[in-house]
Amino acid sequence: MKKAIASFAFVVASLAVFPGYAEEAVVGQLEFQNSCAACHGMDGKGNGPFLDFLKQAPADLTQIASRNNGRFPFQQIYKVIEDPSASRAHGDRDMPVWGRQFSQEEIDKYGPYDTMHPGLVEARILKLVFYLATIQK
Repeated sequence: MKKAIASFAFVVASLAVFPGYAEEAVVGQLEFQNSCAACHGMDGKGNGPFLDFLKQAPADLTQIASRNNGRFPFQQIYKVIEDPSASRAHGDRDMPVWGRQFSQEEIDKYGPYDTMHPGLVEARILKLVFYLATIQK
């Protein structure tokens, strides 16, 4: 987890120093659209097309910081994505709503430093968390 936070800090610092890294935010947005928008909506406000089929209304993800005294809780959000059991709405460990793409099983399968997929899962999560930080109101 500490490595993931350090990686995230590096990504954020890189965005500030090297404007060319802005495409990282686009990757996070695409990850959001692929994995979250069906429930949370394209704007993250909890109004996705699956809304009528859900037992629990999805959270408005644009209000995460406001629900936390104006502070975006990077570690907490990373953990919710990394561990689907941290949020009942995302399903249990065996069947998280977004499949296995953010799961420890994928890390175990590919390894965090696999030469074919270096840090794949951590990178997906970090890019998604960064994107969520950018849509706060």
